[in-house]
Order: sequence, then C-alpha cells, then structure tokens
Amino acid sequence: MFNKLKTLFSSTIYIQLREERITITNIDTQSVYDQRPYIAIDVSNPKQKVIRAVGADAYNLRLDKSLEVTNPFSHPRLLIADFKRAEKVLMQGLREVNPSKIIAPRPIVIIHPMDKLEGGLTDIESKVYRELALGAGAIEVYLHVGEALEPSKFSMDQVCTPIIC
Repeated sequence: MFNKLKTLFSSTIYIQLREERITITNIDTQSVYDQRPYIAIDVSNPKQKVIRAVGADAYNLRLDKSLEVTNPFSHPRLLIADFKRAEKVLMQGLREVNPSKIIAPRPIVIIHPMDKLEGGLTDIESKVYRELALGAGAIEVYLHVGEALEPSKFSMDQVCTPIIC
C-alpha cells in the first residue's frame, strides 16, 4: 500500500551523467532535459553568489567576466568535480522534467554515470551519487552501471538495487 501512495506523489527519473552532457528523463511523462552541465554564477558580489544560468544558457555566457561559468562534472579523475554546483545543475534538470504540483514532488531517481568508470565505482563514489541525487530532491536513489536503459521500455527490474550507505 505504501508503494502505491508513493507513486501518487512521486515519479521515476532516469539521469545519465556524462562529463559534457546530462540527460534527465521522466519515465512517466517521457519529458527530457538534455543539456551541457554548465552553471553560471555571478561573482560580482563576493558576499552573495547568485546563479544566473544553467545548461546551454550558462555555456553561452562563458565570456562574461562578471560570471564564473564552470562544468561541475569535469575533473581528470572523477565525474563530479564540484558537488554543490553539480547538485544545483541536477535540481534545475529535475524541475524541468518533473511537473510542478501543489506539493513539490520528490522523485525516485536512477542515476547512471556514463563516464570515468574504469575499474568500477568505489563505495565513496556510490555515496557521492546518492547524496547528489538526494540533495537535488530525490526521495529514493538507485545506481545503475552498465548499458543505457531505454526509457520507453523501462522496468525497475533492469536497475541495480538501491544505494544503501
């Protein structure tokens, strides 16, 4: 019964993370957010940093000297370079694909790192992905490593077990 109630107030979101691309798909509605994972932060006031743009809009502002435009998913060793900024990029993507309701929906998230998987994932990396999705608004997080899932033919049987840390 609890699972039926949970599906009334949440949706299932599939996130594919790459260094130069983030794709977020709402499995229930098939809406897609597919952007470069950039974030533009106004650094003109050092006491208050304000996010000005995310995604392609932020990428297009990279020449503006009053903005700090970065890709929080670009690091030589790991897929996550800046946790807080990566969380903000994911939040924006979740807002785009998760329609607003009276109560803010907290989705079930399947997070799928697509880059920098040589040798597999460590427990620490799994925890980073879990915390990233929870911080972006997820109610439950699953980690998928392997072939890309097909959102139109999606089944939870294709996904690994929940991330438990």
